[in-house]
Amino acid sequence: MADAKKPKAKKQKKPLIPDGLLPAYLASAFGDLYEEDGLLVMARGLGWLNLLAAFCRFYGDVQDGYLSLLKEENPNEKRTKPPLVMVLGMKDTECAALISLLETWGTPHELLPTILTNEMGGSDDRRELYSRGGVFCITSRILIVDLLTKTVSPDEIEGMLVTHADQVTNDSTSAFIIRIYTSLKQREKCFVKAITGRPESLAMGFNKVDKTLKALQVRNLYLYPRFHELVKQELEVGQPDLEELHQPLSPLMSEIQLALVSAVQICLRELKRSAPFVEWQNSELSIENCVTTSFDRTITKQLEKDWHRLKPGTKQLSQDLRTLRTLFQSLIQYDCIKFYSFINSIKTMSASSRYPSMWLLTPAAEVMFTKSKERLYTIQKGKPTAKVPNPVSRLRRVLEENPKWMLLKKILLEIKEEEAKHKGERFAPTILVMCKDAQTTQTLKTYLYEGKDHLMLDRWHRWLVTNNDRSKNFVNGKIPEETRLLAEEEGTVGLKLKRSGEDRRANAKKRQLNAVPAFLRKKRRVALEKGRNGAFSSTEDREREAVLEEALEEVEHEYESKSAASKRDLVAEGNQLEEEMYQTSFIEEPRIVIKSLSSVEADEGASLLHDVMPDYVILYDSDVAFIRSLEVYSAMNPMEDRKLKIYFLIFRASAEDKVFRKNLAREQKAFIDLIEHKQKMPPPVLNTEATQECREAILHGSIGGTYAGGSLPLAFDTRRAKGINKNDIRRDIAVDVREFRSALPSILHQGGMRLAPVTLTVGDFVLSSVHCIERKSISDLYGSLASGRLYTQAEAMSKYYKVPALLIEFDPSKSFCLQNSNDMGLDIKMDSICSKLVILTLHFPKLRILWSKSPHETLELFKILKQNHDEVDVDKAVEIGRSDSVEALLAPSEKKEGDDDEEEEEDQINEAARDMLLRLPGVNVNNARKIMRECESLAELSRMSRQELRKIAGPLAGQKLFSFFRQNLKST
Repeated sequence: MADAKKPKAKKQKKPLIPDGLLPAYLASAFGDLYEEDGLLVMARGLGWLNLLAAFCRFYGDVQDGYLSLLKEENPNEKRTKPPLVMVLGMKDTECAALISLLETWGTPHELLPTILTNEMGGSDDRRELYSRGGVFCITSRILIVDLLTKTVSPDEIEGMLVTHADQVTNDSTSAFIIRIYTSLKQREKCFVKAITGRPESLAMGFNKVDKTLKALQVRNLYLYPRFHELVKQELEVGQPDLEELHQPLSPLMSEIQLALVSAVQICLRELKRSAPFVEWQNSELSIENCVTTSFDRTITKQLEKDWHRLKPGTKQLSQDLRTLRTLFQSLIQYDCIKFYSFINSIKTMSASSRYPSMWLLTPAAEVMFTKSKERLYTIQKGKPTAKVPNPVSRLRRVLEENPKWMLLKKILLEIKEEEAKHKGERFAPTILVMCKDAQTTQTLKTYLYEGKDHLMLDRWHRWLVTNNDRSKNFVNGKIPEETRLLAEEEGTVGLKLKRSGEDRRANAKKRQLNAVPAFLRKKRRVALEKGRNGAFSSTEDREREAVLEEALEEVEHEYESKSAASKRDLVAEGNQLEEEMYQTSFIEEPRIVIKSLSSVEADEGASLLHDVMPDYVILYDSDVAFIRSLEVYSAMNPMEDRKLKIYFLIFRASAEDKVFRKNLAREQKAFIDLIEHKQKMPPPVLNTEATQECREAILHGSIGGTYAGGSLPLAFDTRRAKGINKNDIRRDIAVDVREFRSALPSILHQGGMRLAPVTLTVGDFVLSSVHCIERKSISDLYGSLASGRLYTQAEAMSKYYKVPALLIEFDPSKSFCLQNSNDMGLDIKMDSICSKLVILTLHFPKLRILWSKSPHETLELFKILKQNHDEVDVDKAVEIGRSDSVEALLAPSEKKEGDDDEEEEEDQINEAARDMLLRLPGVNVNNARKIMRECESLAELSRMSRQELRKIAGPLAGQKLFSFFRQNLKST
């Protein structure tokens, strides 16, 4: 590939990106990717979003960016507007994070990327935006439609930045876009730069890297793992102080985990026995792999090709392994009450299922349920004596605390003691607590606010209410002892919670209106005195900040009086950034910010750290990407008075520990494999010449558009004055724009088809004047049949086209089977997919069903269907179905040469009138056709005599029709 000759960078007075925001290794990656196009693979958390932001700022800046370098290299360069650059593959949250990051760099508003969505208007509005130039974050579906309809020309696009490049395959829409772009514009005059942060995905499969490079039309592979020399030099300079805390599981949790391991072993053993025709690899079917996120997908992928041969019990085993993997994570994530409720719901659903889970009947499951209940409560039976031969049992409340909660509290107390040693020497610290999801965030906030006792009692009471409501139907009026004890416990706990709430309300009433307690008055005086000595804010602002702080202190003081174990003031903000950022310069108490890892996508961890600026970070849950973000933040933001300290909490000998270590090992192995592959891989063969369509167009002497006013690129006009060769391949297809979400349009283009992206009311693909295709994947087919949408679609296709067809497209990686033969019977069943298809074909006899193993097979089917038929009239296909007025229904169709009388008669049928005819008494499908041949309209039918009606409809039906038409509307 002859890459573009890049202008040499010059020394700039004002840097494009403020110093200190990009580490050295990202600057090196920027230079590598700018000098020569390629695929850049980075380890997670190293900041690929920052690199993308650097490129967006570089290409968007006219004065100091890419255009200025071009003008320095070529003085004849006359362009004044920024180059048009497309960014593909971005998610909505990533686009928002990109804009936020550029704004923190001080990027002017006019240089920010434009985010294009479906709500940005039509093609004319987008054409106007494209003409201004700049960087656009755009979806693949919108861009491919704009390219095919010439809303934007490839010559206008300077280049493309592709994110999540590991997801680009030869059949994807992104590859479709790049193929069109690089074929219609000289390769040396355009650029394609791809970035990904998932090396594991590229290391999977056979030659995945080579296929991805070919789909991206690039030759170079740049690798930046964590052990890269530049990365090591950068991150080892300001290493944070890391303290790993390995918390052991409680004895009951350990027993439950062992029971889950036994259940997994049973399921794996049964799975091997029930599917002997599958070649299992012992390395894959291991307990260690079971706790990873990809284990159940690996099992399912192994079984997909033989899915139709499996018994229902074997399929259930695959689902059971997924459930057990979830239980491993839930055991360490949930509290004891929620975990017990979760496993009980699994047991209830399995009992009502047609094929219950086999592992629930094993001794391991019995141990799991018993030990889970013991974490909540135990039933203590008294010893019988001579005086009390039948002692009353007692319920002992346990409510086991999550071990990590206690560890978190110890860390916070340790931080407060450490900060007390430096009181008055530095500002109050900011503590960032990172947990898995929003639910855990809320639990920790409640725990730190109200303490363990109130949190667990409240959840225990809610569980008791729900459980006791289900147990109100007793047999023979006899109440089981355990049920009685739980009912008594509900009343006891409810009364305790009620008194606790009344005490809080009573304390609030005793306080006078606007009165300030003594401990708060003292804090106000101290805060105001400190504020006078600094130039931080005005007196009014200092008073307002002090009053806000008092409100927080009052809440904390109330909880301190109730719990001797919790003797520090803390502020646990929610997820709203404004609340998290509240901090005055003279507040002495530490600030605690609790955030969830699920809310920090991509490389947004760096932005969060720059916003919060923590002094301590507590990793309640582990995440490799966020740990790397902490390393980068510590290296780029060295602290003078203190060092960033990280507490890493993890359960010892648990599923959490296994998952974390396996993720690290998987990423490292992926990079090693990619490095070895890079050393010996041949350069990919790129499409440097025009595509097949353009070559054929030049051969036939025409490159004009075939339809839509010449707006269809990659097409040529075969309708020459000397006549049409009947052996020419028909290649024009009208495609609904919604279908560009799938890989089929890209495969059709590769196969030589010319696509016209339009909005179709009827059908998904129109091949000719007679062929209309409604495409359904297997999941979409089930949903359409259940909702009745497919019936409406088939009715519309049958109304306007002679050969309507339903295309059922299978996944090539799965078995080519719609339903298991064991599930098929002789009778029509409402829950059977085959029965529904039979009923559909009975209602629409003209409907044809096309079965396709893969999108490539669909391409061959389309080529066969288009033989010996005229090319599609795109304008007519677009108009069909838009106005279903009465006049349109009654308008007769024109008879084409070669059409027989039966087809003409069927085309002229008024669907509304026919449906009404079939609803008349005595009329059925047998005599309806004869009536329609003899009568021009329903009015003529109603005026016929008794004898005429008996003649065309039959004696009985004719009498019914005669009586119906002459029946008096008013009751006598």
